Amino acid sequence: MTGYRTGSKWNDLNELQCLLILKKLEAVNFTRNLQARLCRALSKTSGLSEGTLKAKVGNYKSLAGVTGDSNASTNTKALYQRYKHFSVSKLSEAIASGKAL
Repeated sequence: MTGYRTGSKWNDLNELQCLLILKKLEAVNFTRNLQARLCRALSKTSGLSEGTLKAKVGNYKSLAGVTGDSNASTNTKALYQRYKHFSVSKLSEAIASGKAL
């Protein structure tokens, strides 16, 4: 994708990791506190704050119809459209192999 601000830690990998969190949440019927735990873990490797990651996952939830409207970026919308049909394992594989990037 394009359009990430210069100096921003957002990139396709971090976006897709947030989509993967949504997929994991969906798989377990949005288990309480799981989003926070997954975002906290991702914050340690992504350089993004837990709160920022939670907001991005919230944008993906909105696009998936789980919550109301959000201010999802063009990149978030495009990646969601491209990968929304991927399962947790297929998206994990694509991220790990670099094929999704």
